[in-house]
Amino acid sequence: MRMHNTAGSRALALAVLAIMALVATGAAAQTAAAGIRPGEVLQMVIPGRPDLDRALVVASDGTVDIPQVGEVRLTGLTLGEAGVLLKQRLRLIAPTLDSVELTRTEAATFRVYVIGQVGHPGVHEFTTHPTVWDVMRAAGGPLRAADLREARVIREVDGAPSTIPMDLSGMLEGEGFPTGTLQDGDTLVIPTLPDGVSGVPSNRGVKVFGGVAVPSVVPVDGPTRLMDVLMLAGAPVADANTKKIWWVHSGSGSDEAQQVNLRLFLEKGDLAGNPLIHPGDTVQVMMSRPGKLQTSLAFLLGTAATVAAVYVALNQGN
Repeated sequence: MRMHNTAGSRALALAVLAIMALVATGAAAQTAAAGIRPGEVLQMVIPGRPDLDRALVVASDGTVDIPQVGEVRLTGLTLGEAGVLLKQRLRLIAPTLDSVELTRTEAATFRVYVIGQVGHPGVHEFTTHPTVWDVMRAAGGPLRAADLREARVIREVDGAPSTIPMDLSGMLEGEGFPTGTLQDGDTLVIPTLPDGVSGVPSNRGVKVFGGVAVPSVVPVDGPTRLMDVLMLAGAPVADANTKKIWWVHSGSGSDEAQQVNLRLFLEKGDLAGNPLIHPGDTVQVMMSRPGKLQTSLAFLLGTAATVAAVYVALNQGN
């Protein structure tokens, strides 16, 4: 029984080793087939000519420098293709050269700097050209005060900084997000929203404007009472007409508008004056307007005051 178990264990161990060898072989083949990128370090070995062996650093323009033959562009080539090209060039100085062996000793690192309203600002490193989505995830995502519509990428072009505007608001809404990749050395800037401006997407909050202290899109996770929504917008201002509040509800396929009298709730506790407001809805608080009597009275009082002032001035002159 023990011999049987031992034989089974050996067979299992051999099978595991075989699988590991296949995986390693596949990984090596995949590495060799990957295109050469700037920033990588390659080891060049020339069988029979150790004097030509050297480490090659791929420059930002995709070239390597070999003193005997000059610069050779390798970017985008596989290791095998690059070996053939280098052999052709080196044969100019060594006609009997048979082969060139290339291996990767250090993978390229792409560094992107992120500053502004993100969870983890700073430098982030990637082994391939990162997408904007990759960079934002690595940076911990945007903070609430992030102005995603005004994001920008600063990139060095011909030795001078160049700014690329980028609208990242689709990151929160799941649509319209940029699909391009960033380059090594890029800086992604996520600015801060101006004071009083909400960065909440309209479909995740309630648009409140008119007679409130802070008109904005206030964040709500679900149905929320009107009074709570107004408080999130800084509360109604002194001149707000709380008897006349327009509410537009975005229902299934259509919008429905109705007028709400908040005084019903404030004075009687009637929930008809404090309905449930849903994400995506719009609320406009109307402003109170002085009546004709108030306007006429103010005019008359102002006129009387003017006449009195003129009368006093004339008497003082006499």
